[in-house]
Amino acid sequence: MQGKVFSESMNLYQDQARILFNYYKKAAEKIVNEEIALEKSIENANLEITGAKKNKLFGIVCICIFAAAGLALGILFLYGFVLVLGSIWGIVTLVKANKTIKENETRITGFEEAHRDVRRNYRVKKLGVAYVPVATKVPFENKSFMVDHTGMVQDTDFTMSVVRKPEELLSALSELEEGIKDAPIVEQASNPEEIDTADYSTSMQHVVMYDYMGNIDRQVRNIRYLLKDNDTVALSLPVILPESDTARFIREYTASDPGDKPVIPVFNTEGFKEKVDGFYSLNEVKKNFEKSTNENQIQYFKKLMKRLGESVQILSRSKMNGSGQIIDYSNMIFSTVLKSAFNHYSPALEAEEIERIRSASFNYQDSVDDYTPFSLKSSSRVKFDLFSTAWIAEDQSRTSMPFGMHQIQEEIFSPVIQNLMAENRVERLKIYNGIKDQKIDYLNQWHRDTEDFYGRNRAEAADLINRMRETYADYIRSLNTYKALQETQNTMSKTRSLDDTEVQQQNKDAEIIAGFEVQAAQFNRKQEEFSDFMDRLKDDIEAKAAEFGYIPYYEATLRDQEYRDIAQSTDNLQDMDSRRKRLLAVSPYVAKFAKLPPMPRVEQQMYDDFSIDLIQEVKNSEAEGEEE
Repeated sequence: MQGKVFSESMNLYQDQARILFNYYKKAAEKIVNEEIALEKSIENANLEITGAKKNKLFGIVCICIFAAAGLALGILFLYGFVLVLGSIWGIVTLVKANKTIKENETRITGFEEAHRDVRRNYRVKKLGVAYVPVATKVPFENKSFMVDHTGMVQDTDFTMSVVRKPEELLSALSELEEGIKDAPIVEQASNPEEIDTADYSTSMQHVVMYDYMGNIDRQVRNIRYLLKDNDTVALSLPVILPESDTARFIREYTASDPGDKPVIPVFNTEGFKEKVDGFYSLNEVKKNFEKSTNENQIQYFKKLMKRLGESVQILSRSKMNGSGQIIDYSNMIFSTVLKSAFNHYSPALEAEEIERIRSASFNYQDSVDDYTPFSLKSSSRVKFDLFSTAWIAEDQSRTSMPFGMHQIQEEIFSPVIQNLMAENRVERLKIYNGIKDQKIDYLNQWHRDTEDFYGRNRAEAADLINRMRETYADYIRSLNTYKALQETQNTMSKTRSLDDTEVQQQNKDAEIIAGFEVQAAQFNRKQEEFSDFMDRLKDDIEAKAAEFGYIPYYEATLRDQEYRDIAQSTDNLQDMDSRRKRLLAVSPYVAKFAKLPPMPRVEQQMYDDFSIDLIQEVKNSEAEGEEE
């Protein structure tokens, strides 16, 4: 048995002993009080009988005395009347005494019977225990809370969410757990799913997810839907706070298990029975969940989240790494295949010829008489070794970056261009000479005008400098005269004498020389700046004149321009951007001159999401849940 009644007791057995003790104590006190009251009543009746007997004796004595006196003094009338009255008073006293004695004897008899009839056989045949429910303990989330029955606790408002489809939720969780158990090396594509990625990139607005990742995505979305598909009920229950006086009373005095003892419902609990049943049903769902998963609900979801995060992150990173490696391998094969259309030559064996085409200017004036078409010897060709991925020449020398010439360009276009250009070479030379004469005439006129412009500007600049110097000298002289006049005026104001009206000649040669030196330095600096500007302008004009005087040698450009680009493509490889550097595996020429598609536009959100560590996020969620 649990619980107790009295605060001084330790358990119900002590309560029962205390109740029995109090019962027998009160019974004994009642018996003693009744006996004492009856005995006191008998004692009072005996005292009244004793007094009545004394009165009776006194009355008899009075009667005898008055009777004897009447016999002795009966001859006298006055004395006889007194004796008669005295006798009557004695008789009355005697009668009252007898009556009092009889009444008290009757009372004593009744008191004695009542004293004998006082109940003295008090005993307890059976002492029972019954429980009265004062609160209901409602299990919830591996804990419980108590609801008051007595009406002494105010209602507390809260909400409760109950999943509408718990069986479907369990089934979805089982399918998800089964789906992430084994991660495939290569995903199947029997049930692909296209997802919208417009928020990540406007260049790739849709991405296909295959069976494994698609199944995880569908199951997670289904579980999220089932968890959100719930009934939210607002309740008000008189919840007993754990640290309240009511809670302390219940912990000390009440029992949670009445055993086989009767329970007497005294308080009305119909008002919140349905509300409490909702908690019971929710707890039942939780028990069924734990029974199906053989694990605590919270621990199960923690492990599932961790497994899901590990599976998705490992597979995603593996796919990204694997995709990158596959793309790199495919690019390597593709670059090797692309090289098959080129004739490759050893850059060491043909270093002189390659250097000649690299430095070729294709200027008609330099190349028309002694230009030699670009060509490489067949003995300098190299072959690709599939196993060592190196290019081997006839002399067994090896290179990793041969000089490649496209077969169509080398074997078809170049000979055709050379033959066609040879047919009308004389006519083109006439045109070249006409162009040359025109440009020489234009350049001569250009240089004459430029030199005239430079001469006039220099003369005007020198004249301007001289005028500035003369102006500055006049300014200094006027300033000195003004200062002398001001000093004379100040002196006259102080002395009030005409003797001081003479203007004193002051020697300012040092000041004038210093001023001229400063001004001369400024003039020289400005003159040097102007001269530097004119020199830069002249250099720029001469560079433009040289560019204008350049006459491209058309047949050489048409035939060998691409070869020169190939030769010059190896220059400044370090300055290429990262996308072009990846094409160096094909050739520097392709890396430098290939037309690349625009960069895909990717939002920063994609990089932020891809950098999320799912395993760490699960740990953070667990920590936040424990804090809450």
